[in-house]
Amino acid sequence: MHDKHMTDRRLDQLEDWLEIFFDDANYTLSKASDDASFRRYFRIERSNLSFIAMDAPPAKENSKLFVEIAQLLRDNNIHAPKIIDKDLEQGFLLIEDLGNTTFLQALNPSNKLDLYKLAIDELVKIQAIELKNQALNTYDKSLLKAELQLLIDWYLAKDIDQNLINQLKQLFDQLVQNSLNASQVFVHRDYHCRNLMTTNGKISIIDFQDAVIGSNTYDLASLLKDAYIELNLAEIQTLLTYFYQQANIKIPFAEFEKQFDLMGLQRHLKILGIFKRLSIRDGKHQYLDDIPLVKKYALQMADKYPEFTLLKDIL
Repeated sequence: MHDKHMTDRRLDQLEDWLEIFFDDANYTLSKASDDASFRRYFRIERSNLSFIAMDAPPAKENSKLFVEIAQLLRDNNIHAPKIIDKDLEQGFLLIEDLGNTTFLQALNPSNKLDLYKLAIDELVKIQAIELKNQALNTYDKSLLKAELQLLIDWYLAKDIDQNLINQLKQLFDQLVQNSLNASQVFVHRDYHCRNLMTTNGKISIIDFQDAVIGSNTYDLASLLKDAYIELNLAEIQTLLTYFYQQANIKIPFAEFEKQFDLMGLQRHLKILGIFKRLSIRDGKHQYLDDIPLVKKYALQMADKYPEFTLLKDIL
């Protein structure tokens, strides 16, 4: 039924579970994708129908949250995958298959700005979600600081001058404050070209289980200053203006742009630490190839804002 090399305990358990769901073993299973977490996705095909099975070890991943957020998004007319069946104790989900085409794969020079505008339209809908009774964590000071600390712990040289580290921490405080001062909305936290799918010309959303309540520029920075694809400055400006208008932002544009820039910087400093950690700790070295672009974004901010020139010495 599938390659013997793939045999592992979780996969066997998943197959047993699927057999119970389908009442038989008449399906084929193939690997759909891995991501930077402990989750794995398999494509299940059965008599012209196709599903995705998610294997998320319960000790490492919170599938209950995945199910709740998927429902929240769907209730707000946002296309997240429909949950067909679940076993939260074992950490298995059977979900709607949103196809093979990621936003990244769908992009071409002629549809680029239109696709980005579609993704922004969805983001505006996401940010309009009423959060009063939602049990989402907040992107608070301690989480923001812990993320920035990843730059120091994993990316920077161990023998870096303590004086520089102290200056860097003051810079971190400014970035944290910037995030907390912005409008607080539903934040997907990984809203970029690999976590958006295009299904029949519409945008579908995956990988939202880490959602929190935080700055309204966070997901926008993920989308427009993406670690995996680079937009030119004119395109970013066009799309930033588009979001500003669609989301009906109340503060002056220049102030909003600075919030966006600083939020992007916060994210990029964190990502430098994460990509290095994925390589050193988890043996996932492919992310090292994406470091130059992320570093470039950070250095652009060091050029644009005098208070961040320090980053040129450090990075």
